[in-house]
Amino acid sequence: MQKLFNLLFEIEFYLKIAIACTIFQQILYLIFHNIELNFITQVLLYWVVGSGSFYGMGFFIENVIKENDNWKKKLTARVKKVKQQSFPKLTVSGFILGEIKSLIAAIIILYLAPEVQRGNDLLLNLGWFLMRIVVADFCFYVAHWLLHKRFLQKIHLKHHQFADSSSFVAGHKSILEYIIVTVTDLLPIFIFGYDITQLCAWTIVGNAFNLEGHSSLSIFFIPADFHDLHHTCFKGNYGIHGFWDRIFKTLNPPTKKRGIMFPVASLEYRLIRKSGSLD
Repeated sequence: MQKLFNLLFEIEFYLKIAIACTIFQQILYLIFHNIELNFITQVLLYWVVGSGSFYGMGFFIENVIKENDNWKKKLTARVKKVKQQSFPKLTVSGFILGEIKSLIAAIIILYLAPEVQRGNDLLLNLGWFLMRIVVADFCFYVAHWLLHKRFLQKIHLKHHQFADSSSFVAGHKSILEYIIVTVTDLLPIFIFGYDITQLCAWTIVGNAFNLEGHSSLSIFFIPADFHDLHHTCFKGNYGIHGFWDRIFKTLNPPTKKRGIMFPVASLEYRLIRKSGSLD
């Protein structure tokens, strides 16, 4: 029974990503489907959506949610305590450099990846996003696992300056790691092709779970201190979430956060409390 709940726990994450992406894709399709978007406008749209959602959600998590003591207490998943650290301040030069990297990445991705028009078919888009998150999770797992091997570890050390974590640590990478992560994110787009509304929807939701995963909070997508444990221990939990870590036996078991947004963990807890144990 425990193995079943562990599987459902990971499937829940994939489904939430796919459903959220599909909702955003439908909204973006309604806005842009009658507008002719050439290569330049697609690049600018992709770049603006990515940067705007990253900074907007990051500031909301850090300066709104974390400043509310009740919200922070309810949403905190971290169990293992670490020494608090001060995080780097956002500077004008750092912001500009980050935006240049993002714009170059957007140009490369849209230039190289095959474009496919998929319209607003709900099931088709849901299936695309579901395949996208599973494959993206696998690609990220492999790349992240390699970045923890001795011959590539130095590339990844800038990201691991922090045992304590904050949303914007998600973007704290060396230039080489940024390139590797961007290439990793490009692979599923080559496999499945892209529709600009799908790509923008994926970027919004991808930023959301990436920022949440580094925030030490369980808000919607990450019902655990999954990535916290990775930063604290510097090993294990190499995936976006735990599915591939379970498969390859590199999982550092996280604390499952219960709540209305995390029904599997809540159901598992009720059954454990009712029966006393799970076989």
